[in-house]
Amino acid sequence: MLVRRARLWNLRSHRELEVGLGLGLNVLVGPNGAGKTTVLEALTLALDGDPLRPGNPRDLISRDQEYLRVEIDLEDGATTTATTAYSRQGERRLSADGAPLADTARWREAIPVRTFVPDDLRLVKGSPRRRREYLDALASRCGPEYRGVLGRYEEALAQRNLLLRTTRGGGDDGQFGPWETILAQTGLAVTDGRAAALSSFIESFQRTHAELTGDPPDALRLVYRTNVAGLDEAEYKMRLAETRTADRQRTYTHLGPHRDDLRLMRSGLDMRDCASQGEQRTALLTLVLAEWEYLCGMAQKPLLLLDDVMSELDETRRRALVGFVRRGGQVVISTTDLRYFAPEELVDATVVELATGAGT
Repeated sequence: MLVRRARLWNLRSHRELEVGLGLGLNVLVGPNGAGKTTVLEALTLALDGDPLRPGNPRDLISRDQEYLRVEIDLEDGATTTATTAYSRQGERRLSADGAPLADTARWREAIPVRTFVPDDLRLVKGSPRRRREYLDALASRCGPEYRGVLGRYEEALAQRNLLLRTTRGGGDDGQFGPWETILAQTGLAVTDGRAAALSSFIESFQRTHAELTGDPPDALRLVYRTNVAGLDEAEYKMRLAETRTADRQRTYTHLGPHRDDLRLMRSGLDMRDCASQGEQRTALLTLVLAEWEYLCGMAQKPLLLLDDVMSELDETRRRALVGFVRRGGQVVISTTDLRYFAPEELVDATVVELATGAGT
């Protein structure tokens, strides 16, 4: 599925704007304040359901306006229009060709969106939860049953945590057994799914990093950490039973894949603590590009959005980046200066020029 056109109303500085996009490389160019990032925000909001940056979608509504609206024309043999609207009161309306939708799952499946925003380093140095979500996205693409297993695990985890709170002063331990059985079964399935997805992804990740930086393929490593490694189902259940007393004091379950993490290691050191911001941004870009290429290789048609990425790279890495993304599907890069691109790189590209106030 291909994004052909985006129409925006009352989104930040754009009171009304229409942008046409093509297959392959698309470049949004304009000065700071022209609303280039806002176009990327519109795409993520409509297709992924979340803003490009952390925050409430209502904060994107233009000043003195009561709502925002985004329409995305998607082409896959026929044209489908995905529409998203938000009001200041918090109401959200989604539709496909005018027919209401409950969520954006249809678009996330048909056209997964992957984004790079230089100042959003949560995936690299934020909480483990963000990296678990990254792993879960990979695993769900590798096996369609993964999301269901993860959902059953999370339901059982919530029930056990509820029991830990309600029996903190003592209670019938027999209530824990059924939920702990489900936790052991589904927990091991979740860790197996994550490990399998990561194993199939590693080659793409290392190749991408080497191509982008010129470093050896193993210079940057992904290490999966879980506290249930090596356990079988019976051992898992026994460990849960053994930790009930301590978990009651904590009021949450300590053991299980909800505590997993994905570490980015360089020269044996965790990049969360031992890397410059520039190195962390390069690691983030590697993760985003590698996942995008990985999805392309699985016959997916992901949309890649890179916000102001060219200003973050030196000349050599710019050439490597553009060469990399021109091999795949649809890509949108925002920039303040077309001189970041070599002339031959723009021959087949769709260039959209935005001026300050152009969308008002």
